[in-house]
Amino acid sequence: MRKPGFVFLLLLSVPCAAMTRGIVLVPKGTVEARASASASWVPVSRDVRLNEGDEVRTSGDATADVYFSDGSRFRIGRDSHFAVGSTGRKRTALSLLYGRLKAAVAGYFSSRVEVRTPSAVCAVRGTEFDVRVARNGDTSMNVDEGLVEVSDGKGKTAVVSSEEAIKVTQAGMSMPQLVSLRDDRAEAAARPMAVLHDTARQRTRTMLEELRNRQLKANEAELGKDAIDAFGHRVRLEEYLLRPSDREFKLLFLSKREEAHRLDWGDIVERFNSAIPDDISKVGDIINSMYFSKTAPTNWMKYFEVYMTNTVDSVKETMDFTQPVAINFSGYTGSASPDYRYYPGSIDWKQILSGPGVALAPGAGTNAPGLNADERMQFEQKQDWNQTYANNLTFTQNVVDASGVMKEMYQVALNPASAASVNAAAGGAHTYWDYTIDPTQLTPAYNSYPSGPDKADLYGESVYADGSTLSARKMLVSNEGDILSIPGNAAPATFYKEGSYNLEEVAGSNLFQGRNIDVLLAPEILNQKNNATTTADKFKLN
Repeated sequence: MRKPGFVFLLLLSVPCAAMTRGIVLVPKGTVEARASASASWVPVSRDVRLNEGDEVRTSGDATADVYFSDGSRFRIGRDSHFAVGSTGRKRTALSLLYGRLKAAVAGYFSSRVEVRTPSAVCAVRGTEFDVRVARNGDTSMNVDEGLVEVSDGKGKTAVVSSEEAIKVTQAGMSMPQLVSLRDDRAEAAARPMAVLHDTARQRTRTMLEELRNRQLKANEAELGKDAIDAFGHRVRLEEYLLRPSDREFKLLFLSKREEAHRLDWGDIVERFNSAIPDDISKVGDIINSMYFSKTAPTNWMKYFEVYMTNTVDSVKETMDFTQPVAINFSGYTGSASPDYRYYPGSIDWKQILSGPGVALAPGAGTNAPGLNADERMQFEQKQDWNQTYANNLTFTQNVVDASGVMKEMYQVALNPASAASVNAAAGGAHTYWDYTIDPTQLTPAYNSYPSGPDKADLYGESVYADGSTLSARKMLVSNEGDILSIPGNAAPATFYKEGSYNLEEVAGSNLFQGRNIDVLLAPEILNQKNNATTTADKFKLN
């Protein structure tokens, strides 16, 4: 059936408040519209519904608002030419031939919106952005909040983040640039976050670029499904296994809650000394060979990372390893003769928080080398052989003190060849301990069980000397949102349990300004990574 002409639509127009579906145009000044490029322009003086193919143009003294049924709103600027392309539940394509368009899109992934100009395609992944098109088709765009993926006509794509701008001409595109606070486009961007290097947002852009290019990666697995989280929210889970090189893999996991307008995501990265098998489930054997093996491992893990973010705040934990060395562990094994096993020469485990609230905390950006202005290291744990003390394994933990500065909190050294030394360390012997900054002394209740006994639900919290907190809650949840029943109280090993469940992890801190991070991982991939994502604490001598 042929779509009715725009004149007919004008006769059927009703006030905006009565519109519950479709797209509504609200003119402000001299505005014209037409049903197609071949139709005549018709003046618009009151609210009207737009359909696919309709075009709108404003005069030099007029603007127009375009309202969408999901709550999104676009402002067409003065002397502008705007058109509606395809519309649908999954994709809406709009065009700006020239002029200015300012958009406020309702929520993450609530719909897929594309704004096309003569030189660019802007795919919306966020909330607020501003597009300007010159008469020659050159396009400039800046993002107030969220992310926009921009493509030119030469196959190049970039992801533009908050407080950034990009230019696209017929010759191609520029790199995204931070909007100067003196620029009139900065508007409310003068808030402190605008002048900080937002690590979480930068990593979100990198993640989206990786996903955009995933079709080009031969060694990739993808999984997606819908589920209910432990709090009753519907979640779309997506997981991607990427192989940046033959020595590493990255597992990206996304949790999209459309009803809450939020995206939480994270990644697990593992990097090795040499090539690893295409079958990632075999990586666990490589890691096992790093700990207490009687023969020198041919390959070992060099770097491990877990990162989680709500696109504003983030928690990152990293572990750096050096080559395993032969150490006499007869004090552990009870052997009368030397019992040499291979163990990493050093392990450096760090935890870093970031976000606008973290940026305001003492020590932000300065309490460890290489941090950005909105980052702060919360703790660091080191293990080393024969470096701090000769013929000793040394365990050192540094945490933030009352000034937000990293300070040595605990150290223990033991000789693994001596049973007496090993037993003394197990009994709590230490070379140094500052209990005044020890979170285990400052935290009222370190672990708790929110769902009670017999449920796979474990909550842990640490309180630091400066008053900052960090909490983590882990739950095993069915696709229907039910927490898994287990015998007794949950323990860390509980969450390696195999079965049809989702692992939900919620990270919180009073530095996150009331926000939390809530991600889910699906077992279909998680079970395959079980061995590959464990740490030294899980391994025991044979």
